[in-house]
Amino acid sequence: MLGILLMNIWSFAGPQAIYDYPVAATDWGGAPLQTWAVMHTLFEGSQRALFSMLFGAGMLLMVNRLDERAPGSGSARIYYRRLGFLMLFGLFDLFVLLWPADILFIYALCGLLLYPLRKLEPRSLLLLALAVFAVQGGLRAMNWQDSIRLRAEYMAVQADPALAVAADPARKQRMEEWEAIEQRAHPDLDSPKTRELIRITGKGEIGEFLASKLQTSLILLLVVGVKWLLLDSLGAMLVGMALLRAGVLGMTAAPRSYLLMLLLGYGIGLPLAAWETAGLIGSDFDPVLKARNLVHYDFRRMAVGLGHLGLILLFCRNYPHSWLATRIAAVGRMALSNYLGQSILCGLLFYTVGFGLYGQFTGYYLYLVTAGVWIVQIAFSNWWLERHHFGPFEWAWKSLTYRQRQPLRR
Repeated sequence: MLGILLMNIWSFAGPQAIYDYPVAATDWGGAPLQTWAVMHTLFEGSQRALFSMLFGAGMLLMVNRLDERAPGSGSARIYYRRLGFLMLFGLFDLFVLLWPADILFIYALCGLLLYPLRKLEPRSLLLLALAVFAVQGGLRAMNWQDSIRLRAEYMAVQADPALAVAADPARKQRMEEWEAIEQRAHPDLDSPKTRELIRITGKGEIGEFLASKLQTSLILLLVVGVKWLLLDSLGAMLVGMALLRAGVLGMTAAPRSYLLMLLLGYGIGLPLAAWETAGLIGSDFDPVLKARNLVHYDFRRMAVGLGHLGLILLFCRNYPHSWLATRIAAVGRMALSNYLGQSILCGLLFYTVGFGLYGQFTGYYLYLVTAGVWIVQIAFSNWWLERHHFGPFEWAWKSLTYRQRQPLRR
């Protein structure tokens, strides 16, 4: 829950173009390119992988408990009702809290597919996860090949004026498509469009700010969320379910399995991530190279994510009741409240409805903000749970799911 803000903070604080092409922000201060390189290598995609794995495991835990209490159709009704309200929380995050990169709605869609798989063995769940990632990789490989062909055709037309003159409407459309890809890969932060986005988000009138954010939320949900994040999340959830079934997340697996997970995850994932990072910087963030990296993106991010998970589980196994573990665990017990809380806190910091710091700084300065949000969430979560059974949004979610007001105060 805390780690996911390491990546989201870039989109909260400024245009996505800064993360996509940090070279353009080198004069902003905060060493954005160097900071991006560290974050991309250590955390890109892996925090979402952890979040998705634990969501899958959490839903399986819930179903197991429901089956014990109300086997059959009763557990299914409660499960799907719970997902329906999670969708509403996702829409609330997207269109009320105005966080365009919300993941809750996509998680709820994926969750619809998990219930029939609840009794599968770990091997079957892992095979399904591999199939999901294979489909995703295949789609990305097709996109990569398309980008190679587009660039080759574009360069041929640029090299031969006769081809440009004789270009038919279809070819002209492909040329414009490649130019748009290039523009996204190498954005100009001083362009009128980007400057206007920064002004509206950080200092704009409420009406234009709302119109801009609502449009962005809708586009990202329909294009990025459904097209790419659905399979991305589903595959990791299946891995999480398999890890729970195998006893890894329940701490009943052999002690060496956690060290093996750490060594294999980091040993495979980090060199691949470092290679991708160095390649992107060396090629000036070539869009064709970006498309190629996406083909093995899931393999890399899942490997690094499993390495992180092995490290976390080793810590929890060796220091289960330490002060640090119990303080941080409170944040996870209020995962929904803290996820939405990050949208609230960062919205107040960066959007025009609050302090309006959007587009003011980037790079390592962002992690001073991240550390501050972490401190607030750790302190608030521990204070709240000393007095209440659930986080505020967890309480609402559970009360709605069971159609009965749950006890809140201790």
